[in-house]
Amino acid sequence: MKRFRNTLWVISAVIFIQAVAIAQPKPFVPLEFEFPEAVLSMPKTYVYKNTATGALRYKDISFEKKGTDVVVNWKEYDTSPLIDSSTQINDKTLDHYMIVDRQAIKANVSEDSVYQDGSRLGEKVETFYFNLNENLTLYASSRSFFLKDTSIQWQGRPIPCIVVQSYHSQKLTYSLVPDKPKEINGVVYYYFGKDIGLLMYRSEMGNEKMTWQLIEIKNRKA
Repeated sequence: MKRFRNTLWVISAVIFIQAVAIAQPKPFVPLEFEFPEAVLSMPKTYVYKNTATGALRYKDISFEKKGTDVVVNWKEYDTSPLIDSSTQINDKTLDHYMIVDRQAIKANVSEDSVYQDGSRLGEKVETFYFNLNENLTLYASSRSFFLKDTSIQWQGRPIPCIVVQSYHSQKLTYSLVPDKPKEINGVVYYYFGKDIGLLMYRSEMGNEKMTWQLIEIKNRKA
């Protein structure tokens, strides 16, 4: 009986170790596609243009290696009073903030993991929420997968790209009416160019469809 219990303990331990190993985070999109070190040797601003409206959106990115760690800081913004900002270490979110009218609201990150499911990149799962005030909470989640290889013309030459398909869900909950949240679901397609970064993304959220294309990469001060 004791030997049987020991055997069960060993099997359980092996299963636990395997489960932990599967859930361990690793870079989802290879760095040379998402955050290429050669481009980001100096902090950069990526400028994106909406193909339908001509509106511009900006993403400031800085990249730093600290020993074996890769630290990425990014801030995304346009002409609205809303800014999205994050610090990532080894592709895991350390801090994530929504800045509204200069007021920073920190995200509560429930999960940020890459699961190795045998596919090209695995499955990246992210869930977090913002307590906007004592009554309003914004929940957000995404599940991302490799879709295909392709290429996009950038400055007169074809750039190899990895396309990631990401299912997004956003839910705004009002504590006084918790059974009637406002929810938006959709999909975003990200086109990551080798040695460039994010070249294009297309979103289909609710009834709104948008395409943003990279038009410029500018140096900026650290």
